[in-house]
Amino acid sequence: MRPTFAEDGPGGGRSSGDEMRRLLDRAVAASSNGIVITDARQKDNPIIYVNPAFERTTGYSFEEVRGRNCRFLQNGDRDQPQLEELRRAVREGGECRVVLRNYRKDGEQFWNELYISPVFDEEGRLTNFIGVQNDITERKRAEEERDLLLAREQLARAEAVSARKRLSLLASAGAMLSSSLEYSETLHTITRIVVPEIADWCLVDVEENGVVRQAAEAHADQRLEALLHALRGGRRLEETARDVWDHLPRLYRGGEGLGGDLEGLPDELRPRSCIRVPLLARGRMLGVMTLAATRQDLRYDEEDLALAEDLAYRCALAMDNARLYGEQNYIAQTLQQSLLPRLPEPPGIEVGAEYLPAGEGNEVGGDFYDLIECGGRDCWISLIGDVCGHGAVAAATNALARYTVRAIALLEDSPAKILSDLNEAMLRQLSGRQFCTSACIRISLPAASGLDLSVTRAGHPSPLIVRAGGEVEKIGRPGRALGVFDDPELVEVPARLEPGDAIVLYTDGVTEARSPEGAFFGEERLRSLLGSCAGLEAPEIARVVRAAVLGHAAGAPRDDIAVLVLRAPKTSR
Repeated sequence: MRPTFAEDGPGGGRSSGDEMRRLLDRAVAASSNGIVITDARQKDNPIIYVNPAFERTTGYSFEEVRGRNCRFLQNGDRDQPQLEELRRAVREGGECRVVLRNYRKDGEQFWNELYISPVFDEEGRLTNFIGVQNDITERKRAEEERDLLLAREQLARAEAVSARKRLSLLASAGAMLSSSLEYSETLHTITRIVVPEIADWCLVDVEENGVVRQAAEAHADQRLEALLHALRGGRRLEETARDVWDHLPRLYRGGEGLGGDLEGLPDELRPRSCIRVPLLARGRMLGVMTLAATRQDLRYDEEDLALAEDLAYRCALAMDNARLYGEQNYIAQTLQQSLLPRLPEPPGIEVGAEYLPAGEGNEVGGDFYDLIECGGRDCWISLIGDVCGHGAVAAATNALARYTVRAIALLEDSPAKILSDLNEAMLRQLSGRQFCTSACIRISLPAASGLDLSVTRAGHPSPLIVRAGGEVEKIGRPGRALGVFDDPELVEVPARLEPGDAIVLYTDGVTEARSPEGAFFGEERLRSLLGSCAGLEAPEIARVVRAAVLGHAAGAPRDDIAVLVLRAPKTSR
């Protein structure tokens, strides 16, 4: 039985959080993309989850694939070059995008555009891989038909039989270029497309931030390819690039007039004929591709120049797509790092935190936490929250919440006032569709032992106090979510931690984690677990909760998990 994201709570009631998770569950179930989650901690990286789209695409049920490695989809077709890229990503705990030939349960072949992303825990350990599969068979057929039409049009202008072979290159270039979105790999793929089919050697020069460099090269002879690579340190690209690029595209006879950047080539590399074409995409000059013929029987003509221009346009689009993909990945990683603070260690307070975002590796999670020193006052503000959704929009709301609270805490130490001001900021600055729940605590540091607290909740799960003797108590009045209501009905509730007591803040990803059979982890299970944690230090309590939730969910949580623990130590530091 496949786990789902949400179901009715006791009595059939539905909270706004339930509805959002129910919407996510329906979205995943309705998605035309197959989704696979594997357990990287187990031997052979077995499958632990697939969605209905995977079952429809492959013909395999979840029960048939559970515990198997995804390689069964290749059905023995193991000579595909993209498989090594996929294996390398799994070995190194990286991400990749490949296009593979896969086979359904009935043996029918289909083209699978697969993107895999690693998932790491808070300590940087690889725990899972998430794969998103897209059946692009129809698109591949359409691309093949389009390329075939283009090839026929070009072929009508070509009278030589040899031109047919070169023109067929266009039909296969698209598949080769779309097999990876990694920028440097795309550059090397460009050179391998033309060598040795229509060139004896090829260079790709690119311009990045005003600097021109030789970025990729290929030669039909591996020994001579090393000579091409050695050119990287000797070509006068800055002196000749503007003059050469201003006159592209160009067909050179006998290798004459190639420019100062290619003067003094070794005899083995001296071309009898050469083509230089621009790499243009979306109105930008990305670089230059140089094709050279050194063979006696290969001499370029105007038809070859037209073919090279067409090929260069496709290559430039692939380069630009890879560049854009890399920028998006960098932005997502930077956002995620900025939203995971390094918590301070205030004197007289033990602090422990655990965080695990759900979803794909390039998607920013929606949970957040923070611990902030109040400006000029002997107290701290502890904050935990859960933003609606994931991705860039959730990241913006996440950042707004954290940094607004940090600014307010410089002047204000009332949890209710802090969350009220945050509510006003969200109502002013957001569209109305973004909201968050939060719990905010002021921790006072009196001279006596123990900690005085003031707790305010805004629609967030109740913090739990774990007494040194093992009793567990709920604290705080519910309040309402922020960013929705003019009056979120915020109330401060006092509490005190005696030496050895702890308070545990968490997001609903903890209590609403589901087992493979669909059972919630639940508040009662959490309270029982925390009762057994009496006497443990704050970091250990947080680790115990995280491990228990992951164990309950069989390592595949459907929502972000955040746990923040504050404890009054038994002895002063």
